[in-house]
Amino acid sequence: MEGNKKANPSSRDLISTLPDDVLCYILSFLTTKEAALTQVLSKRWSNLFQLVPILDFDDSLLLNRRMGREQTKVFMEFVERVLFARVKNSSPVKKASFKISHLDLHERFDRVPLWVKRVMDLGASELCLSFGGDFKYVSFVLLYCDLKSKALVNLRIGRVYLIHHDGTFPDSVSHTLTTLFLDSVQFTYGKPGFEAILSAFPNLQNLRLHESKEWYYWDGSVSSPTLKRFVYRRDDDTSGPKPCVKFDTPGLAYLEYSDVVAAKYENLRLDSLVEARLDLLLTAGQIMRKNAPDNVGFVPGDVSTLFMGIRNVKILCLSPDALDTLYYRGGEIPVFNNLISLSLGSDRPHGSPYIFKKLLPSLLLKAPNLQTLIIKGLGHYVKKGWEVGWHLRLSLDDMYDALSSSGLKVLQINGYEGTGEELSHMECFLGTLPHLEMVRVTHKGVDDGERRRLVNDLLCLTRASPKCKVQVMKESA
Repeated sequence: MEGNKKANPSSRDLISTLPDDVLCYILSFLTTKEAALTQVLSKRWSNLFQLVPILDFDDSLLLNRRMGREQTKVFMEFVERVLFARVKNSSPVKKASFKISHLDLHERFDRVPLWVKRVMDLGASELCLSFGGDFKYVSFVLLYCDLKSKALVNLRIGRVYLIHHDGTFPDSVSHTLTTLFLDSVQFTYGKPGFEAILSAFPNLQNLRLHESKEWYYWDGSVSSPTLKRFVYRRDDDTSGPKPCVKFDTPGLAYLEYSDVVAAKYENLRLDSLVEARLDLLLTAGQIMRKNAPDNVGFVPGDVSTLFMGIRNVKILCLSPDALDTLYYRGGEIPVFNNLISLSLGSDRPHGSPYIFKKLLPSLLLKAPNLQTLIIKGLGHYVKKGWEVGWHLRLSLDDMYDALSSSGLKVLQINGYEGTGEELSHMECFLGTLPHLEMVRVTHKGVDDGERRRLVNDLLCLTRASPKCKVQVMKESA
């Protein structure tokens, strides 16, 4: 009888024995709607909900097609009820996210700045505000003053107009903001444009710009003494090249730049640059009219100044399109004395095999201290049938001088398929590079028997370096 009185361990409410701070941490991984549901459990859980430091409002979780336009009202009332309780209880907020992709708030966009102000007043250090879904033309306007904060560190906004109320340069909005991600954001209706961003956030260190179709607003100029990381990507080339691109960023250490080649590059202050990732796309006119006289339709687009500006980098990654650009519009390749890691190609291989084979020896010779070479999609660049005419045929002999004089220690081949053409090039690499210490080969999903064949083929190759080891790994999904 005594044993029957003991509580069944499997029926105990173990989670309620956890301290409040642990339970709040667990709730922070839920959306605010999901976390709010726990209030029905007990008064303690209701109090805990008010202490969760992360608010995540996502309208897709409140969709109910049977409610029609009422669902917009339900979403707004939920957001305002939560924020009102936070303000009433002075419950601090660490991170807030507003994702509005499905509901039509067109008539009540004025409420959103009030939501933003409330989380700012509650001390939010991270804010995400994103509009998407079916809104083709977003009329939501966010003023710089709406973002005024003494605690904001990380800000992400998407598909909004970010302006100052009178069109002039805004005063400093936040001295604490260090990270900013603008996803398809128009900076203003007119000038001062992008310069206002850097004026509003004078201590910005990390800046990421993503521009999509019909949302191209960066003029190509960045000037900041504090910026350390800059990422710019745009989805397509429909808007054409920018007239001029300038990087007046003496403290910049990381540059990721994906765009149509600009007409010109100037004022490149990249003295501190450590890593550069370039994905540069040429227009048809820039390729076909590169040597045309001015009076018969010359199309500008020289990238030699850009490559001179990044010549002190230690890590350089060039996409297939960037390789094509370097070949057609790069001029003389500068010497990269500091370069220790070079990555060529893409996880989705494309581009000209001829240009790859033509540039690889030159890049090796221009990087006397190179230690690591990464080639993505080797099979694409060495496949047969790409030669057009005898004058484009290149043999492996063109690479021997560059390989034999290279101090390369690590060779990494991604997306290896084990074709005969790939194997012959691996034989060239391993048999010629005198200081090679490690060869890493990643292959796509094959069975164990196929993997053993790949390994055996590579291990049988002659190696110029007695220290060379071969490592074969399956590519991660």
